[in-house]
Order: sequence, then C-alpha cells, then structure tokens
Amino acid sequence: MDIEKITNLEDKQKLAVEIAKKVRNSEVIGFGSGTTCYLAAIEIGKKVQKENLHITAIPTSNEIQNVCTKYGIKIGSLLENDINWAFDGADEIDPNNNMIKGMGKALFKEKLNLLSSPKNFILADKTKFVTKLGEKHLLPIEVYPQAMKFVASELTEKLGATETVYQGMTENDNAIIHCKFENLNEELEKKIKLIPGVIESGLFMGMNVEIITV
Repeated sequence: MDIEKITNLEDKQKLAVEIAKKVRNSEVIGFGSGTTCYLAAIEIGKKVQKENLHITAIPTSNEIQNVCTKYGIKIGSLLENDINWAFDGADEIDPNNNMIKGMGKALFKEKLNLLSSPKNFILADKTKFVTKLGEKHLLPIEVYPQAMKFVASELTEKLGATETVYQGMTENDNAIIHCKFENLNEELEKKIKLIPGVIESGLFMGMNVEIITV
C-alpha cells in the first residue's frame, strides 16, 4: 500500500497512534482491514519492536497479516485463541453506531472478529459519519460464487434492491455484490442473511463497539 496516497492521512495516523497505546504484552488482538487499520498495524508493530512485546494477531486480510509478519507479530486463528480485544475501521457509521463495512472485501472475517471479541474499537475519521446508512456507499454482500445470480435476483425481486453490481472476489474465494437499498436496517440484514448463498452482509448492526475518532 502506498501510504502517501491514503486519503485523510493525518487523521488516520493519529487514530493509529491512539490504538497502539492500548496494546499490552501477551494480548491476542483482532486486526481489522483497510487503510486506517494498515497504519494502525504499522504503529503496533513499531511498539512491539521498541518495547519487546509478545502479542498474537488475528488478521482479517492478507495485507494486514503481511504487516504483522514484517514486525514479528505472531499470527494466530480463532480456532486456537480467544481475542482480548479487536480494532477495525468502517465505511459508514450512523448516529447509533450502526455501520457499513466491507468495501475492502474482508467483511466476513471482520464481522467474525468483532463478534468473537469482548471489546471492540472502531477507528473513524470525520468522513465516516453519516446521518443515514447508505449515504455514501452501496452495501457489500459476500456470496458463494455459484449463487451470485440467484442471490442478486432475490435481493432485487424480494428485498427491493434498486441496484446490484458484481465487485470481484474476496481472499476467501467468494464473490462480492454491492447493492443499493432505500433503507438499511436490522430487519433487512436478517432477510439478506436468510438468502441461500449469502455468506455475510456488510451491515454491522447493534454491535458492541467503541468509536475512536479525531
């Protein structure tokens, strides 16, 4: 990743420094994805090296895993470890701390980390806050590839999506569909998850999170 091309770099670097301050020796930490988390992983890596800390990372993308490996941070999995706390970014956050996440295509692992952790921090610069979810982004949905056509049809014909766009593949070899809905809410999230072939939606509703912003 070219750090100099990251938007709102100064604010995101401040957030990265703040989350690195929370790291303690021997912790198991869930690492989110995206540009802010990339910077955070670097800051945590620097702290680990400077203070000779030993922590375990549960990364949500190959990119973040590579940063952790570079700084000598042990990589673990949810099968072998219990997370002490996790951090991540967001694409949109509404006034109730509901979120759209997953524009970077790591939403399944991101949601799994947050649900598996007793304490979650969301790093958000001022551009991430909206009055209503869907203001700035379509909703990403991770889908089993061979179910893509069926899922898109269900989203449109039964749930009222006004737009469905294929956006490539995830690191898990699943497809990502971006969808537009007039209203994004918890009931819609439940209905999306019931469609056969849907792996996960990018709606993060009512989750246990603490927002860190600058």
